[in-house]
Amino acid sequence: MSQQQTRFSRGDVIAKKYEIERFLGDGMISATYLARHINSGKELVIKFVRQNLVSSPKDQERLRRLFERARSVRHDLLTRYGELGLHDDFVYITEEYFPSESLRDVIKNNLVEKKFFTLHEACQIAISVLQAAEVGHQAGLIHRNIKPENVLVNTRKTGPAANPKIVREIKVSGLGISGIVGGTLFTEGFMSRGEVPYLAPELSGFDQDGGPQADVYSVGVMLYELLCGQRPMGTYLSPTQLRDDLPEHLDDIVEIALAHNAEDRYPTPRDMINDIQRSFSLEMAGSSKTSFRTFLIGLGVAIVGVVAVGGYFLFGQTPDPMALARDEDAALRRKIQTENPLPAEADIQSIVQKAPGMVYVPGGTFIEGRLKYERADVVAAGEPLEKVIKVEPYFIDRYEFPNRPNGKPATRTTWPDAEKTCNDQGKRLCTAAEWEKACKGPANFVYAYGDDFNVETCGSDVSEPYSMGARTKCISGYGVMDMSGGVREWTGTAGKDGRYMVKGGLRGSAPRGTRCAFEVDEAQGNAEATLGFRCCLDGTGSLVKDADAPVPTDAPPADAPAATPPAKTP
Repeated sequence: MSQQQTRFSRGDVIAKKYEIERFLGDGMISATYLARHINSGKELVIKFVRQNLVSSPKDQERLRRLFERARSVRHDLLTRYGELGLHDDFVYITEEYFPSESLRDVIKNNLVEKKFFTLHEACQIAISVLQAAEVGHQAGLIHRNIKPENVLVNTRKTGPAANPKIVREIKVSGLGISGIVGGTLFTEGFMSRGEVPYLAPELSGFDQDGGPQADVYSVGVMLYELLCGQRPMGTYLSPTQLRDDLPEHLDDIVEIALAHNAEDRYPTPRDMINDIQRSFSLEMAGSSKTSFRTFLIGLGVAIVGVVAVGGYFLFGQTPDPMALARDEDAALRRKIQTENPLPAEADIQSIVQKAPGMVYVPGGTFIEGRLKYERADVVAAGEPLEKVIKVEPYFIDRYEFPNRPNGKPATRTTWPDAEKTCNDQGKRLCTAAEWEKACKGPANFVYAYGDDFNVETCGSDVSEPYSMGARTKCISGYGVMDMSGGVREWTGTAGKDGRYMVKGGLRGSAPRGTRCAFEVDEAQGNAEATLGFRCCLDGTGSLVKDADAPVPTDAPPADAPAATPPAKTP
């Protein structure tokens, strides 16, 4: 796509009638520019379709049919199409220019200012997008590419200057055009651009059309992101676990919208709209409760904790130590997630290009060690209790060495051989802390896939044979595979007496040894059938510059989602 990004500059004339003003962005389907109609002076958007998507007459005819159908749809919530044309072998589409910023930019600004969308704001945006999708569905068009970049927001103030009211006008762009992308290309396009969090699971294979539930799923991801400041990657915490000022019914809305199977979601956008509106009715009915909760939040987490503990004694009850420990762990995890928002989409895209075949893990704090509430029967004797530590940003191999999906992990490797192999690739062995953070994911789970051991997710024993990436649910919240069920892995962290720490498995006790926090030091000359490794790279490094470095492919299996835990699976 880089060729299309640099193909046109300000002042270039397209089809003898449009003059390019500036580049707006690049997507899976097209490169987008702001242009001006030379005769009328009117501004418009012009999108140059990727050439590989319209390389044959059959592809071009498919685009023409889709475009004509989409152009006939008129609604205030949708940007309107203008012309389908050709310029220097580039197929282009013109579209209404709506002075605005993308919802992605609004989200980024809120993160910078450390602000959350209010419940009302988030639901208003979600309802507007659902209404736009509904219009398309009534015309027989599934959007399939709903994401913050395609939601345009015009924000203005109205009313008295002393107390202005913020009004947001929403339009959704790109209706119908994603239908030109075949199933395989569609999946590869999303996977390569980090857009997969918004992609319904049924669209990751050859069922390229999907149904209304596919757009419902995408809006569900956006609603969660608006409320929680992050996307629901992996086994996600419910909105009320991250924000105490939200109604419990909202958890149900998100869970239904993000159901893995399309038939378990809302059948239509209208059904989701109705449920959101019922949520507001329920909240109004319980407004006194909500006001009290909001008051407690204002007092701060520490004071709320004291009030909660005090409540046990106030009512003459003996506190349950496990319940108290779980509450403390939950509060700490919420705090860590709030303090460490994921980078913006555009930033991630520029970062991941530096290290093909690897996953980017943002720097920041995470919870190292065992959580307070973990049972004694799954915790090793003397295992350190949780503590918050800071890790610099880094890259980690998605799979164990040789980091190739569907292959077998390399085993019987000594520590010196593992270190040399990583160094030869321009990488290094991961530290134990880096390995653990990548395993626990943004939510700081016990296992890569969640808090509860599940033998069906990652297997029952580290000696079980498997292919890398084949266990599609054995994935961490950052998208790293086989960390709670793969081979045991060397790290670069020294232990005692010249030994080195090993993470990721314990023969004979999978519930204990496949926990992200578990580790044991071993003699560096050990080489056995369950012992392998994966490599890391400093976040400021780059593999792209080193043309001689062997860079393994990063393509996951066709049926592997970005994160598919056993409980809630977005």
